[in-house]
Amino acid sequence: MAAPFLERYNLQAEVTVAGWFTQGETRWDHNASALSPLVGSPTSELRYKDENTNVVELGAQVTLRKRIYLRANYGFGAIGSGQLTDDDYVSAAGATFFGTSTPGAQRISRTHSDLNDDHLWYVTVDLGYAFLDFPGDRGVLKGFVGYQHWTEKLEATGVAQVECTAPGTFCNPVGTMTNSGQLVITNIATWHSLRVGLEADYLFFSRARIDGKVAFIPYSSLKNEDIHHLRTDLRQDPSFGMSGTGLGVNAEGTVSLRLIHELSLNLGYRVWWMRVTDGEWQSHPLAAPTVSANLNEFQTLRHGVTVGLSYRF
Repeated sequence: MAAPFLERYNLQAEVTVAGWFTQGETRWDHNASALSPLVGSPTSELRYKDENTNVVELGAQVTLRKRIYLRANYGFGAIGSGQLTDDDYVSAAGATFFGTSTPGAQRISRTHSDLNDDHLWYVTVDLGYAFLDFPGDRGVLKGFVGYQHWTEKLEATGVAQVECTAPGTFCNPVGTMTNSGQLVITNIATWHSLRVGLEADYLFFSRARIDGKVAFIPYSSLKNEDIHHLRTDLRQDPSFGMSGTGLGVNAEGTVSLRLIHELSLNLGYRVWWMRVTDGEWQSHPLAAPTVSANLNEFQTLRHGVTVGLSYRF
């Protein structure tokens, strides 16, 4: 049924199902030294690192006259195991105030928490054009523009104190374990991005081809919500908010082996990276007005092996 319709309108279609076996990292820090002489710059830095985050991806592409194509992909998965590292810094005045073991500006506290729950999902939509044919009808070079939505929700449980230079006044003594198994932080990062890229595929054997894609992201907007569940002095909807604009890169390479008819097995590697270049951090106290500070850094990286099947009509 599908083939006659596609031939009649000079269309080609491809559907894919794939797995993306990833590890990722989201990190951010802010500078609130303008709000208090006691805190350092950076004031706080959080790093979420996860492993064994497996994504299921569904995709489809329709090509008109072997030139113009529309492609969409949807991926979703559960966050695997990992660790949150939470660092706090003070100024020289802060070190004196809290009575740290050594003088001067410093990292006053480091804690670790477990990552073991929640999810990510994304959607990409691209419109492209094949503008160059390789000799011998072996492949094409294409350009595309598109949109990407990418959300990651991370949950951290328990608190392990691994560094503290002011025990009792600022943080717990080193080795203290608290709130085991209890949800302590939820972080939800959402990126909306414009993609502009190039891709090429090349048939190097009768049944094997290689495909490469690179998308530069000249503009992306970030909304990040951070809930500190143990902080009774902060709102829980969220406790901290971050927003900003930035850029990024999506890149992947794939080797495809045609199995039977138009069914192919695909194996590749993919890297996604996003970074804020201009951002704001906000704190939402429970009984006081919201305060703002500079967001020094916010970036998200995800990469890993892709394995999938595709079928061309």
